[in-house]
Amino acid sequence: MEILDTRQLLAFITIVKTGSFTNSARELHLTQSALSHQIKSLETQLETQVFARLGKRVVLTQSGEVLLPYATAVLEQLQAAREAITTLREPGHGRLRVSAASYSCYQILPHILREFCTTYPHIELFVDAAYTDQAVQGLLGGSLDVGIFVLPQNTDGLYVEPLCKDELVVIVAPQHAWARRRHVQWSDLATQVLITYNHASETFQLIQRELHKRGVSIHETMEVWHGAAVMEMVKVGLGVALLPRWVIREDVHAGTLKALPLGRGGVKRQWVVAHVKATPLAEYERAFLQLCHKWYPELMANGHIEAPSDSALALPHA
Repeated sequence: MEILDTRQLLAFITIVKTGSFTNSARELHLTQSALSHQIKSLETQLETQVFARLGKRVVLTQSGEVLLPYATAVLEQLQAAREAITTLREPGHGRLRVSAASYSCYQILPHILREFCTTYPHIELFVDAAYTDQAVQGLLGGSLDVGIFVLPQNTDGLYVEPLCKDELVVIVAPQHAWARRRHVQWSDLATQVLITYNHASETFQLIQRELHKRGVSIHETMEVWHGAAVMEMVKVGLGVALLPRWVIREDVHAGTLKALPLGRGGVKRQWVVAHVKATPLAEYERAFLQLCHKWYPELMANGHIEAPSDSALALPHA
């Protein structure tokens, strides 16, 4: 089916508004011949007349009456699209769709957004809490602009900037037999119920890889889909868990949990901020990334975070 030309629709509506071909041609800066040709082409496509001449007057036919509201809506929508895109090009206007993994969405991202919104109050924000694989899919699929998560094994198609490292520690209840230990061995985990949150997360996959590397099998696990619930399960003695040190620091200070390093060097995770290579960043998106570099190391610092070096994991910079 041949699509109607917007120039034809504009000519049609202008004639309706002015009531004559002469006045419409003058308003549209066209010759009457050119204007008549556009209406003729429109009628040929529709296979019907849209105007009838009554003496010197031009009136709508029944087909023209049907066409009028549709033609008006189409042109109004196109004008709205033009205005929206023009507004988008103005400094400080646009849309930012962000995903931050796990606890960082609730404990760190609000600080970033508070400062960001002070500088960019007119940016439309969409925020999601998604695990690494979900965020990567969102970035590559076009539903996200920026993702903050633990470094995945595959970063094809993404610009990935290292933010900082955090440490996973074993958490136990104060009355647990391990509570007085200085650290826990990987093999020790095989003797406990390991409480985890979401087996699809990058953190769980990391733990599984490390266990497999050491030949350790966990015989009992409990999967809980909310991190705060994991801590409560540990507090009542249902098992042990691996959580970031910065997440549980208040509970450790309050004495409701004990945090123990795992293995000789501990378990470190690399946090990154990522966006799609093929999509150029707007000025406000670059500003958002800068705030991530400021706040993530700062707010994770009390959890023994390591600041990334220039060669950290040989990750590319945008």
